[in-house]
Amino acid sequence: MKSTGGSGGLEPAAAGDAVALVGLMQQLKDQSGLTYRQLEQRAAERGEVLARSTLADVLSRRTLPRAGLLAVFLRACGCGDGEVEAWLAARQGIEERAAAGDREPTDAGQAPEADEPPADGTLPGTPRPGPYRRRRVLLSGAAALVVLLLAIGIPLLTGDGTAPPEAAGQSPLPTGEVRIRPLRAPDLCVTDGRVLRARQYRTVAVQRPCAEAVPPQTHLIAAGAGRHRIQWTHRDRGKGCLVLLREPGLAGLLEPWDNCTAGGPAQLFRVEPAGGRAAAGGTAYRLRLIGDDADRCVAVGGGGPGATALARPCTGADDQKFLIGPG
Repeated sequence: MKSTGGSGGLEPAAAGDAVALVGLMQQLKDQSGLTYRQLEQRAAERGEVLARSTLADVLSRRTLPRAGLLAVFLRACGCGDGEVEAWLAARQGIEERAAAGDREPTDAGQAPEADEPPADGTLPGTPRPGPYRRRRVLLSGAAALVVLLLAIGIPLLTGDGTAPPEAAGQSPLPTGEVRIRPLRAPDLCVTDGRVLRARQYRTVAVQRPCAEAVPPQTHLIAAGAGRHRIQWTHRDRGKGCLVLLREPGLAGLLEPWDNCTAGGPAQLFRVEPAGGRAAAGGTAYRLRLIGDDADRCVAVGGGGPGATALARPCTGADDQKFLIGPG
C-alpha cells in the first residue's frame, strides 16, 4: 500500500537543478498514491488552492515551480512543516544558483534569453518541456535574407514559382482574438493539445471543441507583406507562436515557441482565400507556409477532436480550409 504522507525518504537538497527538483515532486506524488483530483481536494480542505490542471502542467515542465505552489503541493502530500521548509530551501538554492549565472529557467519569469531547447519525456523524473517551448535559432545566411525580404515587403514566390495572390493580403481578416475552425468541422477549433510522438509528449496544434479551446486565446498577428503569425496566449503559460517542426518523428507538426521570431520563415503563414463552399458562413481560408515551404499548407489530419494539424503539400482540398472569425 502506498504512503499518503511525508517526503518518503526523498532528499530535495540533493536536487542540483530545476529538472531534478520537479522529478522529485513527481516521485513524491507517485509515492503518495494520490490522484491530481485528490491532491486538489486535500488542499481545499486546508483552505488552499491547488488546481489539478496547474499541478499537471508544473510536473510536465523543466522549470522551477512557484514557491507558494510547491508548499501547497507538499502539504497536500502530507509533508510536515520541517519537510516543507527543506523543499523550499532546496528550491531557493537552485534559484540563487540560476541568478548567479546558471541556465535554469523558473516559472517566476527568470528564464535567460538564450535558453537551450528543452528535452522532454513521459517518465517520472525525466525532463519535459514547458507547454510553450523556449527556442533560440541561429539563422543561416539564406534564412536571414528571407527574413530581411519579408521585413521590407518584397513578396516571395510560392511553391509553383509564382508570386502569391495579392488578395490574401487584402482580405478583410479579423483583428485581435480569433477562432480558427476547420471547414469540415466548424464546431471544432484549432488550439493546443498534448500528443505522443517519438516516445515524447509534445504540445502542438490540434483541433478540439471550441468550448474547450480557450485558454489559450488565439490571435492572428500581421507580420508584413501579407504574412501572419498564429499566436496563442495562455494565462499560465504565456505567449507562444506556431512554428513548423522538422525533427525526425515530429516533422510537419506545429509547435508553439515563446520566441515569436526565432522560427524565422517557418513561423510565418500566408492566409489565402481558398474559395469553394464555406460551411457555417464566412470565407474559407488556406494557411500556406512561406519560403522553402511555400508548397505546403496547414491541414487537419483527421475529422474528430484531438486530430493534429500538419503541414502537407497544398492540394486545395477541404481538409486544408479554415474559417477564421472573431474569438
